[in-house]
Amino acid sequence: MRLTGQQYQQLTEALLDAFPSLAKLDQMVQFRLGKNIHAIALGDDLKEIVFKVIRAAEAEGWTAQLIVAARESVPGNPVLLAFSQQFGLGTATPPRPELERIIRRANSFLDVAKWRTRLGEIETQVCRIEIKGQATGTGFLLGPDVVITNYHVMKSVIEGKQALPGDVTLRFDYKQLGDGTTLNPGTTFGLDTTEWLIDKSPVSKVDTMIEPKDKVPQPDELDYALLRLRAAVGNQSVGEKEKAEPGAPLRKWIEVPAQPYDFTSNPALYIMQHPQGATLKLALDTEAIIGVNSNQTRVTYKTNTEPGSSGSPCFNSNWELVALHHSGNRGLNPAYNEGIPFAAILALLEQRGLKSVLGEQPL
Repeated sequence: MRLTGQQYQQLTEALLDAFPSLAKLDQMVQFRLGKNIHAIALGDDLKEIVFKVIRAAEAEGWTAQLIVAARESVPGNPVLLAFSQQFGLGTATPPRPELERIIRRANSFLDVAKWRTRLGEIETQVCRIEIKGQATGTGFLLGPDVVITNYHVMKSVIEGKQALPGDVTLRFDYKQLGDGTTLNPGTTFGLDTTEWLIDKSPVSKVDTMIEPKDKVPQPDELDYALLRLRAAVGNQSVGEKEKAEPGAPLRKWIEVPAQPYDFTSNPALYIMQHPQGATLKLALDTEAIIGVNSNQTRVTYKTNTEPGSSGSPCFNSNWELVALHHSGNRGLNPAYNEGIPFAAILALLEQRGLKSVLGEQPL
């Protein structure tokens, strides 16, 4: 990739916004790229040093790696996210004017910068689930070492018929350039060797019916699998390897809702997903909600998904977790997608005495 003059200026401004001191920039370049910034750029003016770093990256062919390293160092920076999107290195969103209209229509109290900041953080908390090297679905962190996905995504492992826990890989931070070139294969983690399955709730027979009509799943048929990882991923910085970058923010995890969500109060629904096993994609719809079934175990919506999106987190316009995506309409003319309201999952976990396994965010 080669930067245009305008992109050169944009990247300069983005790096200055993300790294307001030479010390911060130096640490990112040293720990994440293994380069000595003083051998690349000398000077007293930070803007001049940033300019020289970009010039060296352009000349030596590591501009894309610089962008990825910067984003991993400060994943919530909205300026870096906006810049990286044009290369496929950040979750795509509509152009700023359209995004502002979407946000204003869904929630007038949010602004684009805060919206993108949260998007950048969520990117690091969602993973692709692979079984025997094949992408099978999406999952997301609910604690330092806890991931949730669909039961049907993990069915072959849970039932022990075709795969073992050691066959499962959870891949975070997977990045590709717009042309499909894999720039960062991501950070991979395995399941805990002994207590990898914290809890499970199977798929309902109702979910297989083309026209379920007035039939509803039982309260313990919520199509989820709660998994424990071998490492406390949420307590690490993004892309952390043997030696962490000093002061880098922790990955953390997605917080569960404190109260049941009223889907009729705000029809917007965002889904962060790995469709077809690809890099993360965001689907959003401000008029998404169709309805909730009679016992509050399923919610239907219009937000788009594809195979591989099973197990994705669903958010309202405030980026609050409201549902676990699990399937699409099974009719001849699919008209909706379907998720599990998170309040139902929390109620079942509490009934089973397992709600405490979900993490509280570190201060």
